[in-house]
Amino acid sequence: MCSIDPAQPANRPGVTYEAPESHPGLPRDVEGETNTVDDADSIDSHTLIAREYGVSTQYERQVALLNSAINDEIGFGKFQVKLTILAGFGWLADNIWFEILSMTLPQAKLEFGPEHVQFATLSLYCGLLVGSTGWGFASDIIGRRPSWNISLFISAVFGIAVGASNNFPAMCILLGFLGLGLGGNLPVDGAMLIEYIPGPYQWVLTFLSIFWCLGQLFAALIGWAFIANWHCDTSADCSWSKNAGWRYAWFLLGGVVLLMWIIRFFVYPIPESPKYLLATNRVEEAYEVLLFIARENGKETTLTLEKLRLAGLGRTMNAEEQNPDPRAKAEKEDEKQVGTLRIRPPKPLRDSISRSFEWSYALNPKKAMELYRAMHKSPVSALFASPKMALNTILVCSCWGAIGLAYPLYNSFIALYLGQAITDLSMTEEYRQLVEIAACGIPGSFMAALLVEAPFAGRKYTMAFFTALTGIFLFLFTTAKTSSAVLGWNCATSLTQNAMYAVLYAMTYEVFPAPQRGTGDGLSMSVQRVFGVVATLIAVYASDDYKTPIYVSGAFFLVTSALMVFLPYESRGKTAL
Repeated sequence: MCSIDPAQPANRPGVTYEAPESHPGLPRDVEGETNTVDDADSIDSHTLIAREYGVSTQYERQVALLNSAINDEIGFGKFQVKLTILAGFGWLADNIWFEILSMTLPQAKLEFGPEHVQFATLSLYCGLLVGSTGWGFASDIIGRRPSWNISLFISAVFGIAVGASNNFPAMCILLGFLGLGLGGNLPVDGAMLIEYIPGPYQWVLTFLSIFWCLGQLFAALIGWAFIANWHCDTSADCSWSKNAGWRYAWFLLGGVVLLMWIIRFFVYPIPESPKYLLATNRVEEAYEVLLFIARENGKETTLTLEKLRLAGLGRTMNAEEQNPDPRAKAEKEDEKQVGTLRIRPPKPLRDSISRSFEWSYALNPKKAMELYRAMHKSPVSALFASPKMALNTILVCSCWGAIGLAYPLYNSFIALYLGQAITDLSMTEEYRQLVEIAACGIPGSFMAALLVEAPFAGRKYTMAFFTALTGIFLFLFTTAKTSSAVLGWNCATSLTQNAMYAVLYAMTYEVFPAPQRGTGDGLSMSVQRVFGVVATLIAVYASDDYKTPIYVSGAFFLVTSALMVFLPYESRGKTAL
């Protein structure tokens, strides 16, 4: 997970670095040692780290130098700011589709007349289950960048298509394909971001949840504007022409997501993750990406390709290699410039590394899988490489599973609760409340980003705190008898849920090493989707008792809060491996 302790000044890359101290859980007799790359004790330390996290020793050595160069020399600059916004597009899309679907279901029921309109949500969750698992594995095999682009494109195309559904089965099928693309957004986008940012700035992953709130708020506003003005009140006369508001909303939001994909793919394409490239032994390409980041940030790095290669062999540069003959050095610089020009595509793609390698691997999965297996253990077995990593994987998946049941269980029954307990809300007032609830989640992003860096809280305790508050607020929510009380408790729950998810997503990216990060993220989130399917089925076939599911949801949040305290890794102050 970690290779540099950002709280301490790191040594210059290529000669010495402090990898052991940056990895939690190592034996005390190797922590805090500073060794040269070719020192025997250092080799043992790197081997211990590699075995614990299920990565190769070669990769661990090289990523230590890469992290040092990014942390100490390149820093957080223009490139990372743009990348954060591009990664935020995935968060926007995720909540855009969930929010507009919840607003669409009542009108879809009137227009299509299904017995159980909740099957639309079930279809989306089934697609999400396949997508989160598939794209998680794919990002570790064919690379982050193809997954990063394709998943967003699929969600945009099928989001638009949902708006053109002419019957309920067609709508469910299209929602399943939408989920197939949407399921890859969060596992891949966060992995892409964390592998480019310096360790001291990994709190940005937590703050990324603000895009989730903005997506929910934007979709609520669009739904309010269109559905409230173009909707039917009864199923007696509810044709497309009289109930077009929800379709307009899907068309517009799908166009927005498609625009986000165009920006990602054409306007500012991001090169492949350097940590993924190191994990697949493509050292030269990883170094070219490092130089690209440095150029974008207006910085330089002392790390050389030779140092990066030698680190993988457990060697340092000798005197001749560190001080080469000037003429030989000039020839090498010329060769490097030719290589740089060769892989740099023309404007507007000049700022991207060539796609030739990326697409050769994407179009030849067999070749990519053979290379991956040659470099590493199988993706899943590596998540259980040591007792500590196995415990981490089990607890992370358990937390995602419990929340995967609790969150949709509450949300699936909230409409039933409002319909039975609160009868004084018009459609306009109900949609206005949805907008206000979405806005209430925004402060949660700021609070979570602040607390995760606090020494007394860190990732684990911040996450556990907000998860416990969510459970408590749900129990209190059942006491609401007026629309004002419902709004108040929903706003409180929105804030704490957003803060909880912000830290949970960020920590999940941090505790898995890059060679298995996509697999670990995808596995965790697929467990969440499995329980989301279960919660949806409960919502379809359960009795009309609206309080019991909310009590169960609150209880699951409280249990999850306790599980979070026992997570073996605290990633505050560490640089992801």
